[in-house]
Amino acid sequence: MSRNRQSAKKAGTAMETAVEHYLQWALNDQRIIRRRLHGSNDLGDIANIFFHGQPVCVEVKNTKRLDATKHYNEAVEEAGNLDSPYPWVVQKKPRVGLSTLERIGRQLAYTDWDTYNTMCALADNDRYFTPRIRTEFLGRRKQLVCVTLKSLALILNDGLPLGPEGQS
Repeated sequence: MSRNRQSAKKAGTAMETAVEHYLQWALNDQRIIRRRLHGSNDLGDIANIFFHGQPVCVEVKNTKRLDATKHYNEAVEEAGNLDSPYPWVVQKKPRVGLSTLERIGRQLAYTDWDTYNTMCALADNDRYFTPRIRTEFLGRRKQLVCVTLKSLALILNDGLPLGPEGQS
């Protein structure tokens, strides 16, 4: 394996591990783990995330270029393999490190508008937290909605505070 490929693999592994640890902390669930590769039947990079009883497919990317449409299409394919209605991509944000939970929570998370709206409608029974989530649109036709990983965790946690009880 070439040196550049090794460093890219190492960066990808570091990002996947950071997302795994962040979601374990945020959702207070140690069953959330990095998934082993499944070849052509890949099921996403992070396992054991569920939203209202349905699996969530999380594809993690640490690439120099934000190729949102390509990465999202990969997440959709893997969500199909997982039988998940919720494909998400978590992308490393340039110049934002992985050294603290706060920095990891600032990484990008994106999906399509319908998935985002469906999940927010299910998660936000009292309509308090989703208006505070800042969204951005991605893709040539602005078909993808982007939030932070922290915002995705809030949605997955039905708007409840993140982290073990007593921590913020």
